Amino acid sequence: MVSVQRHVAVLRSALQTDEAEQLWIRAERAEQRHSGALMLTDRRLLFCGLGFITQSQEAWPLTVVSDVGIGPDGLELRVLGATERFTGKAKDLQRLADALPSTTGEGSASIADELERLVRLRDGGALTPAEFEGAKRRLLE
Repeated sequence: MVSVQRHVAVLRSALQTDEAEQLWIRAERAEQRHSGALMLTDRRLLFCGLGFITQSQEAWPLTVVSDVGIGPDGLELRVLGATERFTGKAKDLQRLADALPSTTGEGSASIADELERLVRLRDGGALTPAEFEGAKRRLLE
């Protein structure tokens, strides 16, 4: 079993030069059943974890994270319209939820509106071309 400190080390190595780590918690990405670490920086939310066979490493700009809440299934948030769920210690999940910028999703935005928003984020430098393509693919699925 890989220790959470190794996941945190991987996340720290992925930080951009002027990006500031705010906090990290031990968490499991519920849908994929990947155990690892969830890190909040001044501009992104990052996850690194391992499952039985697969692994995942994600980095979401805070500008695309919305509808953050704690429910019976753990921490739930929306990333470009897709739901992400994380489980872990309730106090850690709450601490992370409280630290995330409060945003509200655009709920009723059309796909065209979301695509326009993604283009603005990419053109403004908030999304890399790879992040843009991944977000666009998830939106169109």
